[in-house]
Amino acid sequence: MQQFSPWIAGFPGLIWSIDIPHSRLKVFNRWSIPGLDVPRLLKDARYRKKAVRREDHALLMEFWDMLTARRPAAVTFRLTNGNGTYILQGWPGENDTLYYGFLKEAFLPAAYSADGRPGTCQMDIGGIGYPVFALDIPTRGLLIINDAARSLFAAASRDPNTLGLADIAPGGLAEKLLEAGNKALANDAWAGTLTFSNAQRGLFSAKVRLTPCGGAGEGRVVRVALLNIPENRKSAACPPSEEDAQTAPRPLREGLESLFAPYAGELDGLLFSDIQSHKGQVVVYGAGPAFRELRWGAEHAYEGTIAQDIERFGLRSLTVEDTLDSIKSIDWVLFAPHGIRSYFAKPFYTEQGLHAILILASIRPGSFGADAETRFASLMGPFERLIGAWRKG
Repeated sequence: MQQFSPWIAGFPGLIWSIDIPHSRLKVFNRWSIPGLDVPRLLKDARYRKKAVRREDHALLMEFWDMLTARRPAAVTFRLTNGNGTYILQGWPGENDTLYYGFLKEAFLPAAYSADGRPGTCQMDIGGIGYPVFALDIPTRGLLIINDAARSLFAAASRDPNTLGLADIAPGGLAEKLLEAGNKALANDAWAGTLTFSNAQRGLFSAKVRLTPCGGAGEGRVVRVALLNIPENRKSAACPPSEEDAQTAPRPLREGLESLFAPYAGELDGLLFSDIQSHKGQVVVYGAGPAFRELRWGAEHAYEGTIAQDIERFGLRSLTVEDTLDSIKSIDWVLFAPHGIRSYFAKPFYTEQGLHAILILASIRPGSFGADAETRFASLMGPFERLIGAWRKG
């Protein structure tokens, strides 16, 4: 890399890489746009939405879909404040976990219209290896279906070229999908668990991500990506009961505080994330000084959470060395505002799948090394028993 240092230093833009499973951004040089925190534009989804013109934002979101799918992508966009046009381009590295790219001013011919609209919802959708389709919410029509989706649902229709919503999500399942689609249109994205149907599996649950499409379909069309599908035929997991979603009883607060107390010298906070992916959300409960101001039972969208990364990439645990280098939304809306700079997260499962995550937090970056799971092993059993008793009670 040293031989490229002069070139990198003189590059008229920002050169970056992202560790996809760990949602970590690394920048290789310094480059600025007046009045804008350029690295944060790549890390913080809320900051990005405010900084980018509304009509260009949908296509920029599709760039992130292509990034997580490890596909080459490029997009031009404009900022809310300013007249310049910028290009964001990226490509997967030889190591499947890394994605490289650059951000720079776009010098375009006068005839080129960089309005963030052309090609929306068609960014190499056919080359993606998992099922993806575009759904028109008002008409319930499937507009674009890639090969993986046709293969998954082919037997649900006599002619795979005439697949309809009723074929893949019959009855009330379609209403759940449409409800999620409307939430994606309103909030830029929706992620969680939805149930589908095909001839081989019957009913099956899948982790999905829905994002709005721009262009002519802006405001009515969403792209639906099925990211995690069980290998074997299984009955659809039941959504969490309403009792599980209620405000936690007092013993949970006391239990979390008692778990935290012996480690008060090593940790600044402890968090229980209750995973409710069928509702597209997680609910968090904190203990320790770092989370004193955190609302008990605060709800956050499943999109951009630790749970989403753990499930999507099959992680045994997740360590974030510095939340200020993260591209996960939850790190910017939950952890960074409470002063958390690093954390270690351990998932817990039932027969229905991921249901809880224990998060150990520190206000110092780099507080958790490769030995974190061993170092805090004595917390795991008591935490699992506490959550089990809470759910039964």
